[in-house]
Amino acid sequence: ASPAKAITLFRQPAILACSAYFAVATTAATGLQTFSPAALNAAFDVPLALATSAVTALLLGGAAGIVAGGFLAARTTRHDRVAAIGLAVAAALLVVITFAGSSVAWVLPLFAAAGFASGATGPSRDMIVRTATPDGAAGRVYGFVYSGLDLGAAIGPVWFGFMLDHRQGNAIFLAAAACFVVAIATVMQVRRSRIAHAT
Repeated sequence: ASPAKAITLFRQPAILACSAYFAVATTAATGLQTFSPAALNAAFDVPLALATSAVTALLLGGAAGIVAGGFLAARTTRHDRVAAIGLAVAAALLVVITFAGSSVAWVLPLFAAAGFASGATGPSRDMIVRTATPDGAAGRVYGFVYSGLDLGAAIGPVWFGFMLDHRQGNAIFLAAAACFVVAIATVMQVRRSRIAHAT
């Protein structure tokens, strides 16, 4: 394919929305995985040992969520709805974490649940990209869309680190929740673009 055709392909609204999804979701994930221990310690005086365990709970919950999400993705055609619900639940749990106060009892279960909810969206996310990809363009589309992962991984540490430097540890969780809400909008945009293209 010529470069001009590739650029035309990448400019399709559904493809741009998929790429934006990866960027904002990875921004949130990178921030949570990298800065949660310091944020919990700074904002809520959670001991570092427990705060780092929260990241372990987040990752283990995410792994379990991916497995469950795979079974769910195999039983539905509304992958956008699965992704939107999972992201909404994860965002809500992050808001709860922000306002949960200084009690340490909530740390591990809330982080595990948030990881599970976001992880469950993974298989449906990949199916969304697959359905948005035109025939014969899988390599180009996946290469372009998944570059959003690198973009998000580059933005997340700078943004979340800036907040932590300015003693806004609790804002880290709200920012991650906001990223998940934006990701919901991109998922819904993919579906709207596909329907508009089909008609």
